[in-house]
Amino acid sequence: MPHLRPGRKATWFELFFDLAFVTAVAQLTAALSHHFDAVGLAQFVPGLLLLWWTWLGHTFHATRFDEDRWDQHLLGMLQIAAVIVIAYGAGAAFGTRGWAFAAGMAALKLLLMAAYLQERRRPGAESLARTYAGIYAVQALAWAASLALDGVSRWALWGVVLVLDVASPFVVARHTHAYPPHPEHLPERFGLFTIIVMGEGVASAVHALLHGEQLEPHSVALAVLGLGLAFLYWVGYFERVRGHDERHVGDAIAARRLRHWAYAHIPLLAGVCIGAAGLVAAAGPTQATDAAWLTGVGIALAMLGLTAIGAAQTHSTRSPTAQARHAAIALSPVLAALFVPTVWVLAAGAAAACVQLWLAASRGR
Repeated sequence: MPHLRPGRKATWFELFFDLAFVTAVAQLTAALSHHFDAVGLAQFVPGLLLLWWTWLGHTFHATRFDEDRWDQHLLGMLQIAAVIVIAYGAGAAFGTRGWAFAAGMAALKLLLMAAYLQERRRPGAESLARTYAGIYAVQALAWAASLALDGVSRWALWGVVLVLDVASPFVVARHTHAYPPHPEHLPERFGLFTIIVMGEGVASAVHALLHGEQLEPHSVALAVLGLGLAFLYWVGYFERVRGHDERHVGDAIAARRLRHWAYAHIPLLAGVCIGAAGLVAAAGPTQATDAAWLTGVGIALAMLGLTAIGAAQTHSTRSPTAQARHAAIALSPVLAALFVPTVWVLAAGAAAACVQLWLAASRGR
């Protein structure tokens, strides 16, 4: 197939497109760092999932159809404008700026529908394009309809849209291997988005140092440990589990592995952001001691995500026992969070991550 030409890389426009999501993810994470309770977490997780699926919508379209054409760039710029509106609403999506979040989502889904209809005449791609266009048309209508609702009714409709997002890969599964995503380009794009989210871990280290008029040992310790964890996540993703390796989809089994690999990113991305929010809360003016649980949950989710990504790799030889051992190690920061402050939870998380990497390296040898 022409779109599977070897050596394809992300375009400069795709990198420009990602900038809007940097802001949106930062808004969601900042909101959680100020409302680090069960309600804040319950709002953050679906918000991040909804945001990530909009990025996936653009990425899966681009990996199949992007040719750096001017008309594709025009649609892309309109999508960026929609993401900016989403980012504006993201910090209070379940509150005063929910209308902006919903309006941006409605516009973006409508633009994705148009992008797929634009490519429907490609040989072999008509069924895939029409199926995706139909999904995005339904979602655009649902997001627009939610503007007329308020409170629980609006959130319930958003939940329905999220369910459709999660189910969409299964709806189009029969077309995936007939017109597959690019085996090199798609993993690279996932790796780039993972880097964007890992940037929240780096940013949280800076936030820790910025609190207070002078540097304090507590803030410095949080910054050092937070930066160390971000580096360990990077090593885990790019060096150990090789999350960016090529993903060839030639049959239904490979398509199923692709979905497993893609969904495994969810706990990693959410965990990195949640852990970063917990660090910022712990470094704030009040040095919130009750944010330790958030940090522990975030670290555990991130490491569970890395374990799941490793298990989804085509070359993975991990036994169920080895996977269970990695999962048990990943949960240790949650246990630490029940008894010690955030700085020690970060230390426990860094130690657990090092053990995971050592086990993976030993198995690799």
